[in-house]
Amino acid sequence: MRGAQSPAAALRRAPMFEFAYAVPDSAALQPIYTRVRDIDLLRQLPEVQAIDGMFALPRSLRFVTAECGESGAFYHSADGEVILCYETLRVLYARGQERQRVLGLGEESILRYVYANVRFIVLHETGHALVHLLDLPVTGRQEDAVDQLAAILMLRFAGLDETPAEVIDNLRMAANWMLSHSTGAYSLESYADEHALGEQRFFNLQCLIYGTDPEAFAGMVDAGDLTAARARGCAREMRLVSRAWLRLLVPHLAPGYETYGEEAALYLQQSTGD
Repeated sequence: MRGAQSPAAALRRAPMFEFAYAVPDSAALQPIYTRVRDIDLLRQLPEVQAIDGMFALPRSLRFVTAECGESGAFYHSADGEVILCYETLRVLYARGQERQRVLGLGEESILRYVYANVRFIVLHETGHALVHLLDLPVTGRQEDAVDQLAAILMLRFAGLDETPAEVIDNLRMAANWMLSHSTGAYSLESYADEHALGEQRFFNLQCLIYGTDPEAFAGMVDAGDLTAARARGCAREMRLVSRAWLRLLVPHLAPGYETYGEEAALYLQQSTGD
């Protein structure tokens, strides 16, 4: 019949992500819920939209905003849900206001800060979801690995209207957020936590940024955003991280994404030798 889709074509276009906005019990969080629901925040994340349907997942992955009782975000493996807490959005907005005041930035910088960090946070949790759903092998600390994936996705799948400088700025705002709870003094529980310390996550992300173009970001060392000793290996580190994630993810590309596999194969061939 004219215009009928083949089963394969229908499968390629079937979205694997779902989105929902849970109504909070707290009246204080109601304005945040209303705002994110009205703008459909989760569908405004370009990296999430870019990878929707890209991988042959065994089940749908659902993205949800919800009241959690505290600031945070997490992947709930039993339900296949990435949860972004309304409390996190509230804290991000306050942090953005503080940053705007200290740096003397315009009002628009507050929402840019929130948006950049929401993207990184959601992608971080999406990384956990992909590791679980695709049964990806991860050696070392998974929290560090999904930080790396979030950075790679933000670099690769930025918004169409974003310049390279804005993409890097988004990542630097994400790095800033990692220092939001830094005190310089930590308990035994902090050292034993599954997450690296905020300062370590900050410098790890800065290294990936620097590693994309050491010449362009040479000023990061002078500014104290990265030590000279760490900077020397960041270009190689970025290549190794990128190659590792490509090797993990490419075998799981869904039908219709063969071009990405070809691009990945070419990159892997050209970036050997480290």
